[in-house]
Amino acid sequence: MAEPLERMTNLLALLLETKSPLTLQQITGELGGQYPSNAAALRGAFERDKSVLREIGVPIEQEVLGGDQAGQTAYRIDRRRYELTDLELSDDERRALQLAVAAVRSDESWGNEGLLKLGAGGERPSRAVAATVPTFEALPLLREAVASRATVRFPYRDHDRALDPYGLLLRDGYWYVIGYDHQHDQVRTYRVDRIAGVVTVGEANAFVRPSDFDIRAVFPSDPKLLGEAEHDVHRAIVRIDALRAALVASEVGDAAVMCRLPDGSIDVEVPCVNRDAFRSWLLGLTDHAVVVSPSDVRDEIVSWLTALVSAQ
Repeated sequence: MAEPLERMTNLLALLLETKSPLTLQQITGELGGQYPSNAAALRGAFERDKSVLREIGVPIEQEVLGGDQAGQTAYRIDRRRYELTDLELSDDERRALQLAVAAVRSDESWGNEGLLKLGAGGERPSRAVAATVPTFEALPLLREAVASRATVRFPYRDHDRALDPYGLLLRDGYWYVIGYDHQHDQVRTYRVDRIAGVVTVGEANAFVRPSDFDIRAVFPSDPKLLGEAEHDVHRAIVRIDALRAALVASEVGDAAVMCRLPDGSIDVEVPCVNRDAFRSWLLGLTDHAVVVSPSDVRDEIVSWLTALVSAQ
């Protein structure tokens, strides 16, 4: 079961993105594993989440459905009522604001809600825009497939995939579909924005999701590990100066501390599979961190920072 803040962030993103109101059954199906399995506990957790979101100004609307869902209550958020009016920010100004949020490293709930209202777009450092809500044509089809237990087929990285979708999850600004991959004979995770073509939805009730499936268990707790490996290098050595050494050591754990230097600085080994998250983590440490190795990761970070400076 997800932590309340993470669960509310995903609930907020889901209700903002959906075009049609969703029942509680549909919501829990799509956020599979994030709510308790017990019906009474589930309803209680959802009501608390809904109450908290409404208290901070999120206009969650509800309506009673008709037809084959007659009598059921469904929920949605009117984006026009929730989002700020156009601030007329340029792309550079919006990017600068996102970077500022990452650098401050303030309470994530404040940063996430603010950026949701700003409708941040463009290149996204993962931590800074953890709650932005991208929309993709594939999402409604994948959502339908999750709800109806239908196998989907789609092209991904030049290969055709056949997947029994167990659930969808929003993490660090990206939607992921998680399920049983027929070709690999195992549970796999795919980023929705990297689906490179049409999603085909098969017949309903084609599979049964395992009763003990926990959608969070397939995700690492460290966002720098999220995503499929896109680079040969998956880990980097970063030197942290004495002012931030204790803080970072407590964050990454003693096992990640490779050496302690006489001046009080430390070298830590951290994942860098997700380059967006890795860069945003570095940015949050401002001038207290520098990439030591490997050289290609260091060069990539230097080029990224140089481009940021040149754009100002």
